[in-house]
Amino acid sequence: MPIITQETAPEKTDAPSPELDFADLFRSYYRRVYNYLSYRVATKEDAEDLISVVFEKAYVHRDQYDSTKGAFSTWLFRIARNTLANHYRTRQRRSAWEADNEITDDFMAAEPQLETQIIRQETIIKLLDGVKQLNERDQEIISLKFAGRLSNDEIGQVMDMTANNVGVVLFRALRRLQKQLQEHAS
Repeated sequence: MPIITQETAPEKTDAPSPELDFADLFRSYYRRVYNYLSYRVATKEDAEDLISVVFEKAYVHRDQYDSTKGAFSTWLFRIARNTLANHYRTRQRRSAWEADNEITDDFMAAEPQLETQIIRQETIIKLLDGVKQLNERDQEIISLKFAGRLSNDEIGQVMDMTANNVGVVLFRALRRLQKQLQEHAS
């Protein structure tokens, strides 16, 4: 599950112009949407296929985007979430988290010592295994928050929840994850 890092933070201005410059939008949102999808599918190839479908749908339906109803990122992540749901439906699987134990170089930060790299990799594998044990809603919120880097308000708009409810669910999910990791370490 490769994770793409972003060197610069996304712009705070989330409302595109009425004409929607898709080249700029693609560059601005590709990494965040790709990371979200790669958290949720088993292979890099699946994530690449899905992201192309997401941006194709966004382009084809660009006239349906209404900036008065929400941020462009929210609209785009809703498309990504629906595309992911369709992906699972067509495969007749409802598995919410299919991360395998293969950690790619993109996920790992460069460390000077091999021992530090191995410890970090083992920690990431344990963390991903712990997330697999959470329910689908918790996995979805964690994916949107940490892979998609959405705010609680944006997650709430994508998942039809209030921002406060997202915060509570996220807090409880992280607490359950922490408890699982501590129990597994004992």
